Amino acid sequence: METKNYIEWIGTGAGLNPVLGNTSFLVSNGERNLLVDCGFTVTLELIKKGKLKDITDVLITHQHADHIGGLEGLAFMDFFAYKKRGEARPNMYLGSEQFADDLWNNSLRGGLEKIQTDENEPVNAILETYFKVHTGKTVSVDGLPEVQMFSAPHVVGMENYGLRIGKDVYYSGDSLNLPPADAKLIFQDCQFYESKSDVHVSYAKLKRELPAEVRAKTYLVHLGGGWDKIDPKADGFAGFVKPGDKFEI
Repeated sequence: METKNYIEWIGTGAGLNPVLGNTSFLVSNGERNLLVDCGFTVTLELIKKGKLKDITDVLITHQHADHIGGLEGLAFMDFFAYKKRGEARPNMYLGSEQFADDLWNNSLRGGLEKIQTDENEPVNAILETYFKVHTGKTVSVDGLPEVQMFSAPHVVGMENYGLRIGKDVYYSGDSLNLPPADAKLIFQDCQFYESKSDVHVSYAKLKRELPAEVRAKTYLVHLGGGWDKIDPKADGFAGFVKPGDKFEI
């Protein structure tokens, strides 16, 4: 029987949405589980679901805390609780070597560098202590669709990526980009206000500028304040994504 690939959403909220949690999802076939982003609500949510120990691969789109704040917990649980060391470490996919250096030195090193072995010997850990790190824009995981990372505008000067998952699935990441018409399934970041300093594309702009046929296949994620007062289907969108939603791909 053919194994089916699917996307399962862990969280679908903006950075501080206490109901929907940080935006994150799994690309999975039941055996390989690629976690896309790991914000500060994500690790605990995966523990609640009994899925944290099954994460085999991690991809990070950018370095805001709602996308990386759970990595310390994931690393410690894998290393100490699940004993995922050496070849058992999860793979980590990052867009460039500079991204990897910045992630460790600017974000993770303070909490993860100083550890002790099972024999109580002090160790100066590095990112590769916890993860098998791969840098580059193409992500190939056995049994899953190939993922292409592409640069996406978010905050000026920040290395940031959206994703094309196989040929048909588009994920904007945190981005000002409008989605492409050729994707068959679109997951689009949005915010519910407009300003001169926008770092996410606005709902109003998506409603105004996307053709009806593109809106009809666009699901909205990274939902902030006011999301529960809007009916996206009434405006022609496919809907809001909620935590736990699954999509076969």
